[in-house]
Amino acid sequence: MTSIDDSFDRTWAMINDPNAPIDLAGLSSHQRACVLISRPDCPIDLTGLSPYHRACVMVKRPDCPVDLTGLDSLDRAWVLEKRPDYKPDN
Repeated sequence: MTSIDDSFDRTWAMINDPNAPIDLAGLSSHQRACVLISRPDCPIDLTGLSPYHRACVMVKRPDCPVDLTGLDSLDRAWVLEKRPDYKPDN
């Protein structure tokens, strides 16, 4: 099992060192979102993120596909405001 200190240290390293290997295993939703936002070279994987953290990644990474499923109305509005490139299918 990953300790809190280990996951914090790994997160901090991945955010601050562009050469640090990316390994999201064992990180919290918040930590994973921070790495995804900070490292454009990190492949986008929203699996396991809370709806709020998914919205954060969608807003901060224009290369992230928009998926409004499960977002509350405020997060949905935030994503739609910040991602004018997204055109929902209606």
